[in-house]
Amino acid sequence: MRSVRGIAGPPGERALDAEAAREAALKLLERTRRTRADLRRRLRDKGYAEPVVAEVIERLQAVGLLDDVEFARAFLAGRWGRRAAGWRVLERDLRQRGVEREDVERARVRFEAEQGPADEVRLARRVAAQAERRYAALDQRVRRQRLYALLARRGFDGDVIEQALRGEQERSDD
Repeated sequence: MRSVRGIAGPPGERALDAEAAREAALKLLERTRRTRADLRRRLRDKGYAEPVVAEVIERLQAVGLLDDVEFARAFLAGRWGRRAAGWRVLERDLRQRGVEREDVERARVRFEAEQGPADEVRLARRVAAQAERRYAALDQRVRRQRLYALLARRGFDGDVIEQALRGEQERSDD
């Protein structure tokens, strides 16, 4: 017999203990919001069997303690505007955390319903303005290429970048 965090018994016994898995999940959720994928991975790392993990996750979702859409909405609320990034980067970050594409879209709808429509062009202009000083000495064409590349890396799509840089162009012509 071995002891795992005070639980004695054969190695396979703990893997099938749904109550212990539920308690472990609640402790993990107590510290911070988590996605289904993250909680699943952490419970499996603790040695719980997949059927037990699936059952625990299903129960936690049913009572509202585990909600990927709410996780994504809170993530968007925390990141939007604080670290200027376009939707593509934010969506990629959420997908890397295990949030499904449909849940990301529902979270974006909720986020925009609370905050109002997200002005990606304004955000892209802010990023461009911050970088403008670095590129001020460059030829206008090269400066535009560099700003375009910077905004693309930050996750802004081509239409948003064009609109943002058009605004920059108009200001530099004055």
